[in-house]
Amino acid sequence: MTNTSWVEPADLGTQLAWFNAFAIIGALFLTLIVGTAYFSTTVSRSELWYRHIIAWIVYDAAFFFLIGHQQDAVPPFGLCIFQASLIYAVPTFPTLSAFCFVADLYIRLSSVIENKRKIRPALHKFLVNMPLFVLLSVFIEVLVLVQDASVVGFEQRHLYCHVSTSAQSLISGGIIIATGLLIFPLEIWIAIVLYRNWRSFRGSREHNTFLTMFIRIVLFTVLSMLGVGLSSLSIGSPSAPKPYWTRLVLTIVPIIAAITFGSQEDIMRSWIFWREPPPTPAKEEAGAAV
Repeated sequence: MTNTSWVEPADLGTQLAWFNAFAIIGALFLTLIVGTAYFSTTVSRSELWYRHIIAWIVYDAAFFFLIGHQQDAVPPFGLCIFQASLIYAVPTFPTLSAFCFVADLYIRLSSVIENKRKIRPALHKFLVNMPLFVLLSVFIEVLVLVQDASVVGFEQRHLYCHVSTSAQSLISGGIIIATGLLIFPLEIWIAIVLYRNWRSFRGSREHNTFLTMFIRIVLFTVLSMLGVGLSSLSIGSPSAPKPYWTRLVLTIVPIIAAITFGSQEDIMRSWIFWREPPPTPAKEEAGAAV
């Protein structure tokens, strides 16, 4: 197993503490947001919205497996290779789920503006399950490509385990880049459709929630693609020390996700339980708009 550290022991504890703290904070807040949306009677979200938030929780959880072993001289091999496989697989999960969520937003927008029928069950099933299938495929691919146990070990700051060969990071990074090439044109097209059909869309019941959600997802996908995409491309290269921020950003992006999706008005209102909520449609009536 590889075990190359570029960090002085005095600095290692501080860097580990910040990295782990951000990962835990992100996972806790995202879990709180999912729980709020699920149990609230006034917050309505689609299945693909839940899948996207849960994808970020899974992404964050991948960094938990070595907590308690990060300052060991050599990590437990079984735990290390399991986490390394996850580390390369999990960046694809939220990025692909973001694409599927945006695709679902476009289909829902078309159904409102052009009176088209809602998403077909087969397509909906594909959008829900495809990111999970890719996640599992990349996880297995990492295990298959590891032919030598010596290439698996701590990254340079002992934050997590990785593989010192480049094939795994290139595959994961390639999927993220390909997703970006799909999601950004789709978001631009949604903006064009909204602009051209603003009058008819403005009269719909869902326009406020849809519009704020769309603006948030556009801003967030730009940040997340840059952060997770650039960092994931550098995960597998052990040739030289990488700046600490390129690692820390891996756990900061989920916190940005929590702020982006948790700061919507209906979720924030549901947390102010001591105030009487304004009259809003129930979940069943709202139809899980977004």
